[in-house]
Amino acid sequence: MEQLVMGHFQSGRTGKAGWAGLTLVATALTGCAGGGSVVSDAAPKEESFAFEPPASEFLSPGDGQEDVAAPFDPFDAAAGRAASSSAEAAEPQGFASPEALSLNELLNGFEPADPAGKAADAPFDGAENLAQVSFTAVGSDFDPDVSPDGKYIVFASTQHRPTADIYLKSVTGRTVTQLTSDPANDVMPQFSPDGSRIAFASDRSGSWDIYVMNRDGGPAVQITNESSHEMHPTWSPDGRYIAYSRLGPTSGQWELWVTEADNPAVRKFLGYGVFPEWSPVDNRILYQRPRERGDRLFSVWTIEFRDGEGVNPTEIISSPLAAVVNPSWSPDGRFIVFATIRNNDPSQQGNSRPNQADLWIVSGDGSSRANLTGGRFVNLMPTWSPDNRIYFVSDRSGVDNIWSLRPERAIAAAMGPAGMRSRSNVATVPDDEEGR
Repeated sequence: MEQLVMGHFQSGRTGKAGWAGLTLVATALTGCAGGGSVVSDAAPKEESFAFEPPASEFLSPGDGQEDVAAPFDPFDAAAGRAASSSAEAAEPQGFASPEALSLNELLNGFEPADPAGKAADAPFDGAENLAQVSFTAVGSDFDPDVSPDGKYIVFASTQHRPTADIYLKSVTGRTVTQLTSDPANDVMPQFSPDGSRIAFASDRSGSWDIYVMNRDGGPAVQITNESSHEMHPTWSPDGRYIAYSRLGPTSGQWELWVTEADNPAVRKFLGYGVFPEWSPVDNRILYQRPRERGDRLFSVWTIEFRDGEGVNPTEIISSPLAAVVNPSWSPDGRFIVFATIRNNDPSQQGNSRPNQADLWIVSGDGSSRANLTGGRFVNLMPTWSPDNRIYFVSDRSGVDNIWSLRPERAIAAAMGPAGMRSRSNVATVPDDEEGR
């Protein structure tokens, strides 16, 4: 049985590159398991893996055929497909049209974990402080991550061929340096805390695995090596550990695991969820988790990595009207930026790419939140930079490129001037005329 897993927005393609659409957005509104899925009673706590060559046969999605590589679309497949033997398949869901719900309705639909949580009276319009960062004319630029010094951005792109490679560029320039050139897909890059290494996910071995390379490219070290799929690496603040998502062969669900970056043989199971993002200041890990009843929309959670275990799973924010996805920490760990995709509309069945997706900010305890983008484009994959700019992927130029904005006005709208006072490095400098 095949299981639908979260990812890009599928356009009917099959084959390795088309299925690689499970990588980015992780947001089919239905989560990662269909109705009737069963969670194993005995969750794995620790495993030691023998590093053996992966199986030569790759299980492609759909009809199981090895297709010629189709263009890699970062929004391809609201639910990608991966081999699974223990979960029923969920049907891809459509998305509401932009007119179906107003931003205020969406805002008021949020359910913060803190009952006293409040929303800003008016959604923040990020259009006035936008800056375009990447400029591809064909293909897509996606999965941005900013270097610890704030000077460079690493990202995945299909600007030169249908499969995705990893690129590096200055945040202010246009010259791009290609870091990987494997015929397979390389996506989800993330800088190590000291900026010397980059972890990423690749299907170059047949299944998706985690790799680490030097910041300037070169040979990559394979961190995971299994027949199951492992994706979305994120570093601990000290650079010792890497957390990632694994499609559990027993549970049939996406799981959270942690391994030592320099000793990956022993790995720790944390819980169920996808798209982990380690806090830059402590042991908390952000992630997405679908409900196990009802519409199974994604919400945003945190879990603490303590003494080798995952403890205190806490839901930060959810919505009855939208999937809450792609969470990322502010540099000081006080705020979270995330994206929302509105709930499915039966009239939109078959329209697998959403008409819009918007960015929001919420305080780390879920008590206050504000809208960043104005509801006219698909805005996803936000990540925070050390200088407090938020980088994200948007189709507002007609092609999926990387953009940035400043969030201070949104934070002030949500929390008032006191919300802008930080004990660390969240910037409070007003935007200039160009939003920088």
